[in-house]
Amino acid sequence: MALPFSPKLRLAPLWPAVAAIVAAAATAIALLPEPLADEGARELERTLELVVPALPPPVAGLAAPEDALQQRVLALAAGSGFRITVVSLAGVVLADTAVERERLAAVENHRSRPEIAQALSRGTGRAHRRSPTTGEDSVYAARLVTGADGAAWIARLARPIGSFDVVRGHLVRVELVAALVAGLAAWLISHWLTRSLFRPLTTLIGAADELASGGDRRAISIPEASELATLGRALERLAREKDRQIAAVAAERDHLHATVASMSEGVLVADGRGVPRLVNPAFRRLFGIALDAAAEQTLDLAREPRLVDLVAAVSRSEHPAVIELERLEPAPHTVALLASPLTGSGGAVVLARDLSESEQLHKMRRDFVANVSHELRTPLAAIRGCAETLVDGAVDDRETALRFSGRILEQCRRLGELLEDLLTLSRLESSAPLRATQPLALVDLAAEAVESAGERAAARGVRVALEAPAAVSVTGDAEGILRLLSNLLDNAIKYNRAGGSVVLRVERDDGAAVLTVADDGIGIAAAHLPRIFERFYRVDPARSREEGGTGLGLAIVKHVAQAHGGGVEVESELGRGSTFRVTLPGAT
Repeated sequence: MALPFSPKLRLAPLWPAVAAIVAAAATAIALLPEPLADEGARELERTLELVVPALPPPVAGLAAPEDALQQRVLALAAGSGFRITVVSLAGVVLADTAVERERLAAVENHRSRPEIAQALSRGTGRAHRRSPTTGEDSVYAARLVTGADGAAWIARLARPIGSFDVVRGHLVRVELVAALVAGLAAWLISHWLTRSLFRPLTTLIGAADELASGGDRRAISIPEASELATLGRALERLAREKDRQIAAVAAERDHLHATVASMSEGVLVADGRGVPRLVNPAFRRLFGIALDAAAEQTLDLAREPRLVDLVAAVSRSEHPAVIELERLEPAPHTVALLASPLTGSGGAVVLARDLSESEQLHKMRRDFVANVSHELRTPLAAIRGCAETLVDGAVDDRETALRFSGRILEQCRRLGELLEDLLTLSRLESSAPLRATQPLALVDLAAEAVESAGERAAARGVRVALEAPAAVSVTGDAEGILRLLSNLLDNAIKYNRAGGSVVLRVERDDGAAVLTVADDGIGIAAAHLPRIFERFYRVDPARSREEGGTGLGLAIVKHVAQAHGGGVEVESELGRGSTFRVTLPGAT
């Protein structure tokens, strides 16, 4: 089982000591017997020099053990611990203190024994080995002896080396004691290292592991040791930097999510496997997906195979792609999808845009150009016709010239009104529609509008009246509100009948100013009411052109009211008149 890091460090000082002790013990046990045996053999050689003179020479020509020689050898070796052997030159054991007399004849020939062979060849020999005769480890010293009568024989002296086992045992005990002493020293060193190094290091390792795993940062204890203190301070700096970077990434992520969520275009971000990971509300609305649905389910809930194919294809490629989808839910609309690959880990980001509004704006722009062209074409054609008539000679006829000149001036006036209305409408639709705001007395502006419309009303036999139960004031653009009232009164007079009436009423209703223009004229059919505030929209185009209108009056009324934070609404019934009601907030 693998030890933890700290015990390994604590046991580290013990390993060299144990290895040294074991190596020394093994070396001593393995190598010491050899020199001891050699030294024992040399000592036996010296002892043999003393023993040989005391040995009786064997009978000349003796080739078998002799009782007298055996007795003499036993007596000589008694109490000495030595084994004395007499061997003939032929290798026959003549006497041996380690073998009983009855067994001497059965002892094998010793001529091949190393020490005997050496003595025969060079006069002396020594060896250490296990004896086949006694079964003991022994050292041997042999000597070639030549008697006075010229007879030669070999004297061998042997001694068991069982004492080597004692030496080995002693060595083992010494080594064990040394190992215990080394273990105690290692424990003391380990205890000191644990208190001064390993425990603070373990604390720092735990702090680093917690820091790496993303846990909440806790205070890091700075150790006393300078090296560990440096490491601790580095971990503190790393923790602070980590917190700072995580906070920055979180803020950037939140900012990105808020930005994507607030975009009017739909955004979908998919990973390398084509699974959506981020979908903003606009994308969900375009495809009729619940806002609380999981992002991963977007492609399934959208039920658009071409969208799935687009995400998969772009995720695998490095090229963007664009497609258009016709959607019937939640309402019929056209969606343009622009998909771009994400570098790095792969994936795709899809930008979805609803083309319905742009197509509607394009249609409105096209209709606007067509309407303006049409409105300009009629007075320009009249002016051109009158001018050509004058050029062709009618200028010499004073009455005709005056009539055609008056028609030219009338058409120029219509062109001027059209251009003025276009400029006014363009200004109202800009980012700063109000020219100058100031406190306004609406009753005074209403009276001025009624007075300006008096001449046109009298010419048509229409009565115009002002009702103002109380003074009402708002903050706004005087010219714009006056234009609003004039347009409403002009329409009420224009689409009235002889003997009809128009009433302009100014009143306050729950903190708002209400301007009401009511007439008892021809009225408006219900089918036209939703569109009467559109530019150039006419309920009766033929009559409008006869009356000289530009078709922009009610559009200007709507934009003036909206520019002041209010609105306009209409109630009408065909043949019974119309009522326009304008609400302006902030009345005093």
